[in-house]
Amino acid sequence: MAERTVNAAASRKVELAAGELEALSVPPCVAVAYLTRMLQGRFHAGSIGDIAECEPAMAARILSLGQRCPAVPIGQRHAIHLVLDRLDADEVRDALLGLKVSAGFEIEFGQNQPAWPARTDLIRHSLAVAICARRIVEACQPALDPHMAYSAGLLHDIGKLALQDIMPKSLAAIVQEAEATGASLYTVEQKHLGTHHAMLGKQLARQWRLPDPVATAIWLHHSDAVTMLEGLPETGIARIVWAADHIVRHVGIGRSGSFDPPERISSIAKAIDADGQVLARIADALGQEVTDKADVLGLTIPNAAARYCDAIQAVAAGLSTGQTAMSAETRDLKMASNYLDFARDFLGDVGPSTGAIVIAESLARRWQRFFQTGSVCLCLAGGVHPGAVDTVVVEALGHSHRMVLEAPESRPVIPRPLAERFTVLDAKDHIGWLIEQVDVDLDLGRTRLAPLLSDGRAIALMAFELNYPGDAALFAEKFQTAASMAGAVLGLAMAKEKQTRFSERLVRAMSDIRPIDKPKAVERPTEALAEMAAGVAHELNNPLSVISGRAQLLAENEADEERRRDLQQIQDNVDEATGVIDDLMAFAEPSKPKPTRTAVRQIIEEAVELAGQKSKVDHVNAQVQSVRADAEVFVDSAQVVSALANVLSNAIESYTDPAGPIKICAEPGADGIMLQVRDLGCGMDAETLRKATHPFFSAKPAGRKRGMGLAYAARLIQLNGGTLALASVPNQGTTVTVTLPCE
Repeated sequence: MAERTVNAAASRKVELAAGELEALSVPPCVAVAYLTRMLQGRFHAGSIGDIAECEPAMAARILSLGQRCPAVPIGQRHAIHLVLDRLDADEVRDALLGLKVSAGFEIEFGQNQPAWPARTDLIRHSLAVAICARRIVEACQPALDPHMAYSAGLLHDIGKLALQDIMPKSLAAIVQEAEATGASLYTVEQKHLGTHHAMLGKQLARQWRLPDPVATAIWLHHSDAVTMLEGLPETGIARIVWAADHIVRHVGIGRSGSFDPPERISSIAKAIDADGQVLARIADALGQEVTDKADVLGLTIPNAAARYCDAIQAVAAGLSTGQTAMSAETRDLKMASNYLDFARDFLGDVGPSTGAIVIAESLARRWQRFFQTGSVCLCLAGGVHPGAVDTVVVEALGHSHRMVLEAPESRPVIPRPLAERFTVLDAKDHIGWLIEQVDVDLDLGRTRLAPLLSDGRAIALMAFELNYPGDAALFAEKFQTAASMAGAVLGLAMAKEKQTRFSERLVRAMSDIRPIDKPKAVERPTEALAEMAAGVAHELNNPLSVISGRAQLLAENEADEERRRDLQQIQDNVDEATGVIDDLMAFAEPSKPKPTRTAVRQIIEEAVELAGQKSKVDHVNAQVQSVRADAEVFVDSAQVVSALANVLSNAIESYTDPAGPIKICAEPGADGIMLQVRDLGCGMDAETLRKATHPFFSAKPAGRKRGMGLAYAARLIQLNGGTLALASVPNQGTTVTVTLPCE
C-alpha cells in the first residue's frame, strides 16, 4: 500500500462508515450453528447461549440488547449467559436474523493469494483472549469480575472486525504490510486510515452502549497506557485484556493481524502483578480450551456457505407463513400508533453516551415511519465543527446514511423564520444548498421544513417529503410535539459533545508536562501599532527603491573598481533595509487566515520539519507527548505551522548543542486545544521575557538575526483566534503555551 498522508477528513469518513454499523457480520458456519438451533421446535434465548459466548458479533449484539432491557439487572449486563436468561426470545431471534453473514469466499489480490486473516482466525483469537482473561482474573485478580474480563476479551477486537466488514480489501492490504514490516496492525492502520481499530472499537462500544470497562479495554488493550495507569480502577479489566492478548499471541492461537513481537510472559506477569508460573500454566492449557469451545461454532466445517443457504431457506419458509398471518394486524397497529409510541421508541435508543449524529439518525428514521413521509434530511446546525454540517439522510425506502456537508456561505443553515420558533415551511427557495450536496431527489412541491429547538434556539433543520401535502395542517400539532421532545434530547447530546470526554481525562492523567512558572500572557498588538508599521514600511519602500535603482545604474557604467565596490556596498545595504521592510510588512499586514479543520498531530509534524530547515539542523530532538490522534483545530494551518516553527527554532537556539530535547504536548483546554513547547535551554531573564515578542527585539549580540521570530508567532496565533504565553527561568528553560480554537 502506497505511503500517503491521511487527513482528518479521511479518518472522519472511516468513523462515519463504522458508525453506521448496527452489528457485526458473522461467518456462514456460525450462522448455520444458530439457525439450526432456531429450527428445533420452540425457540428460547438460552438455547444459543454457548454459541453467543464464543462469537464476538453475537456477543456484542446480545450485550447491547441487555443494556436497553430493564428486565436485566444492571449488575448482570456484562455477562452474556445472564443477559440471555432475561431477554425476550422474540427479540433475540429478531436480532440474530438481522445479523449479516460475511462472504463465504476470500477476496483475492495479485497472484491469486487469498486475503487474511480469515474471519474464523480473528474469532479464534478473540475467543482465546476471552478465555485467557477470565483465567487470569480467577487465578491472580480476585477483586475483578471474571465475566467482565471474559466479555472484554471476546470483544476487544470488534474494531478490527468492523474494518473487515466495511473495507475488507484495505484491511487485508494493511495486514500484509504489517506482516512485511513486522509492525503492529494498529500502527499501520493509523498510518493509512488516520485512525485504528482500537479507536473504532471504542466508538462502536459507546454506540452500542456496551459496559464501560469493556469499552475501556477495547480502546486501551494495545496501549502502553494500560500499564502506566494501573492506579486507575477503570483500567483494571483493560490491563487484564492487554495481558491476555499478548499471551495468546505468544502461544499462537488464531491470528490477530499484528506482527510486532508479543511481550514475554515474565514481563506480562510483572506488569499485572501476577505469578509468571501461573500465567505459563494458563498459556499451556489455552489450546485445548479454545478447541473445545470453538467446536460449537463449527469453524472447521466444510461447505459452510452451502449449508448456510439451506438453513436460511428453511427459516425463510417458516417466517413467510408467520408473516402472512401478521401483516393485517401490523397494518392495524401502525394506524393505531400515537405520539407516546413515537416518544417511547425514540427515547429507548438514547442513552447517556449516545452521540448527536446517532440520535439524529434514530429520529429521522422514526419520523419517516411514524408520519409515513418520503425522504427525510436532518441537518445539525449547532455542532462542534464550524463550517461543516453533520447530516443524516433517510431515503424513501428507509435506507439511511450520514454525511458531512459544507454550510452555505450566503445564508444560515436554518432559515430565519425557523430560527427561534416552531413552524412548518415550504422548502422552496430555502434548501438549494442542501439539494446540491445530497444525492436524494426531493420533490420541493411536497417537501416541508421544520426546526428542532433547544432552549428557544434552532439547533437542527429537518426537511421531509409529505406523501399527502394537504394533510400538513392535520399533523401540525403532532409535528410540533415530536420536534419539541426530539430537540431537547438532541440539544443535550450536542452540548455534551463539546465537553471533556472520558478519554481526555486519561490523557491529562498521563501528561507530565507542567509550566515552569506562571506564564506571562503575550499582549495583543494594537491596530494602531500595525497601522503605524504599515505606514512606515510604505514610506520607506519608495525611496529605497530609487536608491537601489540608481546604485545599480551607476555601477553598470562605473569603470573604477573601488567605486564599483562602494556602489555594491550601497546595494547590499539597500537589500538589507528592504528585508527589514518586508519583515515589517509581514508583521503589520499578514494574510487573512483561511481556517480549515486540521489535525493537531499534522501541524506539529510540519512545524518540526520547518523548524529544522530554518535552523539548518538535520534532526530536531522533538519529543511529542499526549497528542491524541483525533485532536483537531480550526485554524489556517500554514500560518500556525509557521508560528510554531518559529517557537521551535527559538527552542533549538536556546541550546549550545542543537540536539537538545524539546518536549511538545497537546491537550484539551477550556478555550480549545492547549499546546506546550518546552526546552531546557538557556532561558530568559524577566526583562528579556517582557520584550521577547516585540518586533525586532533580540537578546543576541551584534550580527544577530532581526528578532521577528516570536513577534511573527504571536501575531499569527492571535490572528487565528489563539493565544501565546511565555514562562521562563534563566539557565533552566522556557515553556511556550499556545491555545488554538477548535471551532
